[in-house]
Amino acid sequence: MQQINFKFIPLILVLIFSIPGAKCLPQSKTISIKDLGYVPGSHRNVIPFVVEALKQCESSEAVTIVFPKGRYDFWQDFSKTSSRFSIGFPMENLKNVVINGDSSEFIFHGNMQIANISKCENITFKNFTVDWDFPFIYEGRYLNSTDEYIELEFDKDQYRYVIEDGKFYLTGEGWKAAPTGYFNMFDRDTKEILYKTHDGNNSQLITGKAEEVSPGIVRFYGKPNIKPPKGTYTAFMAGRYMTTGINITGSKDVYLKDLTIYHALSHAVVGSRSENITMDNANIKINEKKGRVTSIIADNSHFLNCKGSIKIINCAHTGAHDDFINVHGTYSKIDSIIGNNIVITSRLNGENGDEIWFVNPSLCQRSDSRIIKSVELVDNRKAKITFETPLPKEIVAGNYMENKTWTPELEIRNCRILKQHRARGILVTTPKKVIIEDNYFRTAGTAILIEGDMDYWFESGANRDVTIRNNVFDNCLTSGCISGNRWEWGEGIITITPSHRPQDDKTEPYHQNIRIENNIFKTFDVPLIHARSVRGLFFRNNEIIKTYAFEPYLWQKSSFLLDGCRDVVIKENKIHNEYVTRTIVAEHMKKSDVKSEDFSLILK
Repeated sequence: MQQINFKFIPLILVLIFSIPGAKCLPQSKTISIKDLGYVPGSHRNVIPFVVEALKQCESSEAVTIVFPKGRYDFWQDFSKTSSRFSIGFPMENLKNVVINGDSSEFIFHGNMQIANISKCENITFKNFTVDWDFPFIYEGRYLNSTDEYIELEFDKDQYRYVIEDGKFYLTGEGWKAAPTGYFNMFDRDTKEILYKTHDGNNSQLITGKAEEVSPGIVRFYGKPNIKPPKGTYTAFMAGRYMTTGINITGSKDVYLKDLTIYHALSHAVVGSRSENITMDNANIKINEKKGRVTSIIADNSHFLNCKGSIKIINCAHTGAHDDFINVHGTYSKIDSIIGNNIVITSRLNGENGDEIWFVNPSLCQRSDSRIIKSVELVDNRKAKITFETPLPKEIVAGNYMENKTWTPELEIRNCRILKQHRARGILVTTPKKVIIEDNYFRTAGTAILIEGDMDYWFESGANRDVTIRNNVFDNCLTSGCISGNRWEWGEGIITITPSHRPQDDKTEPYHQNIRIENNIFKTFDVPLIHARSVRGLFFRNNEIIKTYAFEPYLWQKSSFLLDGCRDVVIKENKIHNEYVTRTIVAEHMKKSDVKSEDFSLILK
């Protein structure tokens, strides 16, 4: 074999790429925001410089926009109406762009969206933190609680306010608002959601008569429904669901890496109708250096009607006012049927070429699918959807549609999900593969919630393949269900509660194949699993440890509470002696539906 003379390779390459019609790989270039004239730490608005840099990304070449380490200020455009937000990174129809913060601070001012990534491909955000000097969540500490009033102390350097006509108002850069939100309480020492508390704590006082009794100390008049220990934190907001932090829509291959979001005005990260989103060490956290106990106003991350893969790895999320993550599709109700292949729907859930399942709400089972031929908006609320072929004969008005094309796989690994944020941990409904592995859960509510409903949120995606393994569940459910109310954040450490309710022991379940294996459950109370309508529920090789960190109080008094489940296997678990309640309570089931070791079965 003749040897290649490597010294001639550079010359060969030159000759090849000098031939007319030969294709060169896209060149990569770097744009420094400093080189465009911005001085970090100047407090000037950096957005015009960002826009200028993004204009240079409109070609096919790969571009990295660098923010040399420092402080960069993003200012709302106050010339717009007060209800209109401004966008820090307005990105549309771009490809192969990297935003590299170089460990910089991005400080936002006013009603701001961090980034809008629309119709983009191969976008990376990395190496920066995001915060507001004047956040839209206010935090106060309890000084006194009597039958006539409560007194809260505020850090006036962060939390500006005015009292007008005896009413307390939050104020910031270009805005003023009355208190709203969940009015949650946080332990003075651990900064965790206060044990056995949920929403609405003393909200009627904080929105009522108020008086500043000394600088930074406000007295709110009325009889409190809760008198927490002195030093307890409380939090409320200037609004709810105002502006998403990083909004990803109609995009593909978006990567968030090595960044921290300390504050956002709704969900921190939202993906809709997008493909392949990864969050790797992309954290939504409390800014402890500023003495805060909260971070954002809604979910840490929320993904609806996506496809491909969603990966959440190496993340720590604390201080949010809603769940760690929610992944789901959307049910669309059929209002009427025209001819044999046209429906009118009140919720738009599809575009040309999408494959759609049809679902009977009484059975909650998917039937045959059809391909969308066209979508026509009828008005602001309804759409006319034409399918390529006739509808299945059994479909009638009142049935639902579910988008089969836009369903993602989900992978959540090596994350920390703590009770320093409100509500639950992971919410997921998707028929594609789900892996929840090597995570640490210490949640106020249920750690993992699997639902699917046609009666409230209309979140679709009956699960078919879920693996929950090698996780640690550490004293979750300190704000679980006291009475069974749906707003009390969960019955079991893992809760499976689709809206579909079995009618007898023959009803076909909604979910399938949920495996809970090789986990460690450290629990101060009894409930482990609360599950409804699952075929193939496996609880194997788990370790169950009784703790005494909190007093038991949850309404579910059995280890497992099952309703209409089939093919349940509970065996080969290591149960510590102190965990003495070992019962399975089952309804709408037969004895043969459960195979169990160490837990006694009680049929209702």
